[in-house]
Amino acid sequence: MSSTTVIDLHHWSEDFVAIVTKTLAQGAIVAYPTDTIYGLGCDASNLAAVQSLNALKGRSAGKPMSVLYASVERVLADFPHLTAFQQKAVRQLLPGPVTLILPAPSPCSLAKELIANGWIGVRVIALPVMMPLLQAYPRPITTTSVNPAGEVPARSAGEILSYFAGQISLILDYGELCSVLPSTVVRISSDSFSIERSGAVPDEFIQTQLTRL
Repeated sequence: MSSTTVIDLHHWSEDFVAIVTKTLAQGAIVAYPTDTIYGLGCDASNLAAVQSLNALKGRSAGKPMSVLYASVERVLADFPHLTAFQQKAVRQLLPGPVTLILPAPSPCSLAKELIANGWIGVRVIALPVMMPLLQAYPRPITTTSVNPAGEVPARSAGEILSYFAGQISLILDYGELCSVLPSTVVRISSDSFSIERSGAVPDEFIQTQLTRL
């Protein structure tokens, strides 16, 4: 069993960027903070890495996880087929504690396990400490809660280690996260939307923002 490296993000160093990008490029799994709860990430275009992450969590291969982008601009660049309504929804709700279910591009460079019936979950988080790390990596990474399937999501590095010590390569430690709610999940169709899961952003806010488009 390999060891797990823990990096304290409260003591920022430019070296962190090189460490994180090298780890992801090698197909390894990283735990990192988001604007809601901690996430598990690997290169979203690396099929073997995504399959390893599914196995680590004990998830069914038919239950896709979402993808984390560094910016709204990168999302729109990878999803050029979106309708005007969908593009406006992306700009209106991201970045923030929201997951948007969008129609996957075709062809798609992301691992097939991330796509369910032609749809894929997309996030852009609002957490400044993560931006240099995400911007430096050329591809999106996966984002899924840090827990074995059916267990409570980890809220600190200690809890992450209790679940996956030696099984993931790197933990980006940002202390104990206060949020107990996951992201709100919204499916964005060509000209309408539906809230698939209530979460950190109130349903009423989502409805208000999107009915204005």
